[in-house]
Amino acid sequence: MAGVHAQNGRLLLTFQLAHNGAKIRCREFLGLADNRDNRRLAARIAAQVERDLAAGTFEYAVRFPASRKPQRLGLQPAQGPSPKLADYARQWLEAHRAHLTAGTFYDYGLLIKKQIAGTALGGKALDQISRRDLDRWLVELQQAGTGPRRANMALARLKTIFRLAEEEGLIADNPARLVRSLREPRAAIDPFTRQETQSLIDAAAPGTERAFLTTLLLAGLRPSEALGLRWRDVDLDRAVISVRRGRTRWGDGMTKTEASEREVDIVAPLAAELDTISGPRRIEDYVFVGPNGAPLDWNNFRQRNWRRLLRLAGLRMRPPYQCRHTYGANLLSDGANPHYVAHHMGHSTLAMVIRHYARWTHKPERDPRASELAVARF
Repeated sequence: MAGVHAQNGRLLLTFQLAHNGAKIRCREFLGLADNRDNRRLAARIAAQVERDLAAGTFEYAVRFPASRKPQRLGLQPAQGPSPKLADYARQWLEAHRAHLTAGTFYDYGLLIKKQIAGTALGGKALDQISRRDLDRWLVELQQAGTGPRRANMALARLKTIFRLAEEEGLIADNPARLVRSLREPRAAIDPFTRQETQSLIDAAAPGTERAFLTTLLLAGLRPSEALGLRWRDVDLDRAVISVRRGRTRWGDGMTKTEASEREVDIVAPLAAELDTISGPRRIEDYVFVGPNGAPLDWNNFRQRNWRRLLRLAGLRMRPPYQCRHTYGANLLSDGANPHYVAHHMGHSTLAMVIRHYARWTHKPERDPRASELAVARF
């Protein structure tokens, strides 16, 4: 019977293969990190392997093309030359399509196409790439105009790809293991003041537009989370919003991380705005829809509504994501517990809150013993 186990944070498939009248225990890494979504995918792979074994259609070399086991058992000839990085990267992406959201799959595809396959590094064989090659590749990306954030995202994908190649025996050592990421500039945190926040809300048209804007400002939801809200997620009696999914141009999907699934308190002004939304409120309906009843279009809101609202409110141009920053900064300046802020913003740790919003943290009360303790040191 096939089973899935975790080993050093990675998922391992174990199964028994009948060969020459004996049962041989086989173990293969799946190239998946040990997390909730990957365990579900691994369970489906294990079930398929069981079905193939029972039906006598299991082909080891097809299921695990980079494994050395088939060669040792005499099931396939010795491996040929090492694949090129670009080809292996594309195979890696396609193999992981099932457990990536549509948006993430698309973005990874662009990374592989432009930052990996579109460079000299992509044409090199996996086993011929050294750490020095990767350092040169990062310099070439910078010289070509790739920003540090994008370059680091490409490097993160390469580290995953090389780690899998090492597990599959295609390379003896992972050249990306010790390559350092580039330093990234801090995200510009430029929240709205309370007066600016109220001016923005007042500038919005009553109903869906104002309720959507108020949700971004007073609940701190990511745009995709707000767009994915259905009426079943909004409990006005308990005054909470349940964030369970997000919606992008590719449709509904999982939230950004597991920690992003959370309950957010609804403050009174937000409850009042949500209550003004007209139309049916069936539990499966989206909360924020356009005039034709279709889900609200984010690109249209960002390019048209948002610019108009800033102009009407007399505010300088800032990206709409500053609404989320406004929520976090205001909570902390009001003295909210940073753990409360981290939970409500969907962060798994305090690191993001401290890194981005530390200067808005409520200053603690003065400790009368502080001066005495300072003097005592001398």
